[in-house]
Amino acid sequence: MNLENVFTILGLLGLGGLLGTYFRILWERKNSALLQKQEFKETRYKCIILLLLSHLDFDKNKPMLHQHGRSYINRIEDLQDELKLEWNNMILFASDEVLSRMREFIENPSQENFQKTAVAMRKDLWGGKISSEKLKSL
Repeated sequence: MNLENVFTILGLLGLGGLLGTYFRILWERKNSALLQKQEFKETRYKCIILLLLSHLDFDKNKPMLHQHGRSYINRIEDLQDELKLEWNNMILFASDEVLSRMREFIENPSQENFQKTAVAMRKDLWGGKISSEKLKSL
């Protein structure tokens, strides 16, 4: 093996290392962005779940709303306005099904519509499914 071949091999190894590092950095950035997006969506959905539950029994849950920084919600109408605002914000990150279920809840608040919305959020976050029958038996 002559000196020229040695330099060629060393150059290729160096270039391969640089390319490998570059692609690893790109992959890590993408994974980090996806993780941040998932965490953001999970946090938002948890807050929205609290708002939905509060709507089902406003008088009981009003202190909890105030405890979690929603002290401006003093009437059921304030909560309805907050849910509409959340729905508009959800356009940025929620799936079509979550938006649709949330709209149904806003128009007709009920335990059934709450469960449908929560199941849609679960599916959007983790892809998990649960049947209506299973939910009713829990």
